[in-house]
Amino acid sequence: MTYTGFPQFNNFPSARVNETDSQGSYIKKYAQQYIQAKSHSSGQSYNDTFVSRKITVNGEKTDFQSGQISNTLKNLLSGSDFQPILAVRVERKRIQSKEGVWINDLKQTLNEKKAVIYAMTPRTFNAYDKNGDELIDMAGGERRGSFLNAIDRLDELKNIGVNTIHLLPITPPARENALGTAGSLYAPESYTEIDPALDDPDDPRNVYEEAREFVKEAHKRNIRIMVDLPSCASVSMAERNPHLIAVNDDGSPRVPQGWNDIRAFQVWEDKENGELNRPLMEMHKKFVDMIMDIGADGIRADVARYKPPRFWKELIGYAREKDPQFGFLAESYTYEDASPMANIPADRPEPLLNAGFDSIYGQYHIFPSWNTANDLHSYVKNMIKMSHRLPPNKSLIGSFATHDDKAPISNGGVPYSNLTVGLQATLPMVNPYFVSGFESGDNYIYKFRNKYVEKSDTDSHIAFVHPEWIDIFNYSRRPGGNHPEIGDYMGKIFNVRKKYENVITKGSYIPLEVENNENDRIIAYARHYKGKTLLVIANRNVNGYESGEVKVPLLSKNQQLKDLSPSYDVASRIEVIDEALNVKLGPARFHLFEINTPNIEKAAKEVYTPNQQTSSGSIGLLKKLIGNTDLSGQN
Repeated sequence: MTYTGFPQFNNFPSARVNETDSQGSYIKKYAQQYIQAKSHSSGQSYNDTFVSRKITVNGEKTDFQSGQISNTLKNLLSGSDFQPILAVRVERKRIQSKEGVWINDLKQTLNEKKAVIYAMTPRTFNAYDKNGDELIDMAGGERRGSFLNAIDRLDELKNIGVNTIHLLPITPPARENALGTAGSLYAPESYTEIDPALDDPDDPRNVYEEAREFVKEAHKRNIRIMVDLPSCASVSMAERNPHLIAVNDDGSPRVPQGWNDIRAFQVWEDKENGELNRPLMEMHKKFVDMIMDIGADGIRADVARYKPPRFWKELIGYAREKDPQFGFLAESYTYEDASPMANIPADRPEPLLNAGFDSIYGQYHIFPSWNTANDLHSYVKNMIKMSHRLPPNKSLIGSFATHDDKAPISNGGVPYSNLTVGLQATLPMVNPYFVSGFESGDNYIYKFRNKYVEKSDTDSHIAFVHPEWIDIFNYSRRPGGNHPEIGDYMGKIFNVRKKYENVITKGSYIPLEVENNENDRIIAYARHYKGKTLLVIANRNVNGYESGEVKVPLLSKNQQLKDLSPSYDVASRIEVIDEALNVKLGPARFHLFEINTPNIEKAAKEVYTPNQQTSSGSIGLLKKLIGNTDLSGQN
């Protein structure tokens, strides 16, 4: 079908069209949504009437079936304001309130490397610990975290630069064969329910309504919501659903090594003939429906490598028929043959990205073991090379620490924490990522760790928790430490990132040579885009100074340097000379400068540019048009 005078609708992707719906009716539906949104924001009535596949706007008729588009509608939907990418799901994704209309753009945000992600557990995020024992006793007047009290901290997250929240699993944890006194978040009793413990007992609404309220309040602040999809079943869930569970040759359930509270799924019905386990797939689709119903914008898939690309391709396709902007983040690292445990396949991120995932975890979680600058450069170059074997715009998260990792504050205090923020803010292909408590330096050392406790909601009375990892097993205190200066640094550096967004999210990566630095601890690179250059210089050594000469092609000795990174801890000395900098860097110091080297790419020995295509930006344009770039009423 050809749409006369409306070329962007020619060859409209058939994958986005419901099987029972024609292209004309499909486009008409989203044109109606757009007009209603524009009317809502402007207060102007367009006097629109829709009949079947026809529309009359201010007296002029359009027939989508014949492809005849009236001038009024063409003008209303002209240019980049309305593109097929704007086809968002009407029934669940068009969340309306008197403040505005939310349009999901998580997929695009991940593709454009503009997400700043904050991982948190609702049951602890805003908990109140009255007696200081760090375990929450509701009978003693203490308060667990809930969807509703989490709203109280959303402005705090916005102020440190967060625009995307990763909710660790919100499904109910199993109470039997459990780890911890509340159960592991990753041992679900059900995939199609929300944990009733996240309900506010003082509010008359049910937990689903309260979840929707939390999502709506996040959207008002231009914060997207991504919900964790667990990878396996709890023991009790497995016992109730043996048709979903993989078994060993002796008939015993398959247990991922080290995870005794969960059981692995049987993904295939007939692997030889490529037949998936349909009941398992249908359960996962119901999970997608459930989180779409509360208004969430995407999924983080736990241990994504366990399920084959074919499984993910179908599930991602199912979600994107409903919402083309539904985002998918895979917990997948980079060819780690050492990391898979028994009964879990080796990690291979490229097939997952080809199956439709927008982003993967990547390998930055082992940054503490990278002792040299070359370790970092090699990894970044490998990721950029990988991007050219994939569809454009794939990304990583800045997984310097996840809920499965040691607290960053324990790797070198506030300076090390700030160093990782600066790197995440400036590295290519990266969506920065942080775990709750990082922003104030929580070391995740809990008083109750692995002790016997009398009160428990599970069959375990041992308050299990990994040392220096955030607690995901108990009703425990709100994450947080004594160093709010980390959050202050985050807010300032992400404002800088926003100012130089094009350079950081679209620019090339230029590793810089460093001389006279014997231990190779000085990290130096440039980011360049359309004549504008940012220069990064950082000290990987958290315990002492590092000195050297950083070679910067075409840098003038008259270049004035203004550090765009806020200062912290021990000062550095940086001197400009011809095409180089003499530096003596304070421990774990990060520095960022804009320099005047418009032709640096031509003079550099190495230049790496990720595989990316510039998007139309149409969703962002529409968000501005209907006034929900920020719906909180704050600057």
